[in-house]
Amino acid sequence: MTANEENRKDEAEERRIEFSFPMLILRTKRFSGVFDKLGRLRASRYLAWVFLGLVPFVAGIAIYLIATSLVNVLMNPSVVGEVARDLGAGAILLLPGINPMLPIVYGWLAIIVAIVLHEGAHGIIARNNGLTVKSSGLLFFLVIPIGAFVDVDEEQIKVAKSRASLKVMAAGVGANVIVGLSCLLCMLLIVGSLSPAVTGVYVADVVDGMPAKTAGLLAKDTLVSVDNVTVKNTTDLRVILDGKAAGDLIHVTVARGEKWQDRYTTTVNLTSSENRTVMGISTYDLMTQERLDFYQNFSLGTLSMYLIPPTLYSGFVPFSDFLTPFYSSAIPFWSELANMLFWIWFVNFNLAIFNALPIYPLDGGRIFNITLKRFGRNLSEKAVYRITLAVTAVCVILVVSGTVLPFLL
Repeated sequence: MTANEENRKDEAEERRIEFSFPMLILRTKRFSGVFDKLGRLRASRYLAWVFLGLVPFVAGIAIYLIATSLVNVLMNPSVVGEVARDLGAGAILLLPGINPMLPIVYGWLAIIVAIVLHEGAHGIIARNNGLTVKSSGLLFFLVIPIGAFVDVDEEQIKVAKSRASLKVMAAGVGANVIVGLSCLLCMLLIVGSLSPAVTGVYVADVVDGMPAKTAGLLAKDTLVSVDNVTVKNTTDLRVILDGKAAGDLIHVTVARGEKWQDRYTTTVNLTSSENRTVMGISTYDLMTQERLDFYQNFSLGTLSMYLIPPTLYSGFVPFSDFLTPFYSSAIPFWSELANMLFWIWFVNFNLAIFNALPIYPLDGGRIFNITLKRFGRNLSEKAVYRITLAVTAVCVILVVSGTVLPFLL
């Protein structure tokens, strides 16, 4: 090879920007020093083993969730199908702006954090095991960041000891799990700091032409007392109204305004409808304390509860856009922090379980393949390939079935 050819090769390897419409790749070697420094830490060696131990556990959770989801689809096809069709096909993709459950800002930040952590962990553990990281960088769709990558020397991985290769492959999943669980814990600590800003009966609607409307009650008021008697739920309200008759006057106090600091008291002249005494309002139980208690009682059995996006069940999650006004905390910007932590946890968890699946060439599939070669010494290369392919096919069928069937049933 001539000197000019070597220079052109070096220039190609050092090329930092690659553009093939609509994808843009920014490649750099600047982070090599970071990977080297972190890879030399003793903690990296211990973490590599932790990551490796987590992968089969996470893969088991992934298979369980996929199987459970598939069973739910088959057992309740109409219900699951209706929910899936309401959300639309975009709910399948973990992309903000396409998936209706993923908020744009929180979603993209969480995705970037999860992918950078995943790929960065591969680089750190690769260096810890003496493998070369050729480059790293970011992947853009036009100007929108959609991923990151760490280019570990594949030839070295192929000839490295199986133990080293397994650690490198497990690093991404392990990092996502640990960071995700850490964010979940911090989110629960924030939720633990909450207290109800108001309790009572939420006024969802005020009927035109009825006494409540005339008395000045508004939708989104919270009814806190009637005739100076505290009203905690709709049952309390119904008991009071059942003791009244049409034409009776009651004194009603509602909370409204920012942080429910304003109190509005008025007199309502009751009427009757369908043989019941009414004010002319549509209500439901606010249950601020009950919702908070339910969400705070963490256990492994209720872990799936924390995978419910606040955008999907806004009346269930305390830091959803709907419920946030009903709580207060000493922590500044607690709602924004809780949402950010939730989405980092949510995206990291989903990225981890997907990559842990024994689907080649995902991390889990490569780990499965390397493990077969290490412990199946009596197996030929062809047999290892066929087993890996068969397991991959089964997992893909399960994933596709659980994803597509709700739209077909």
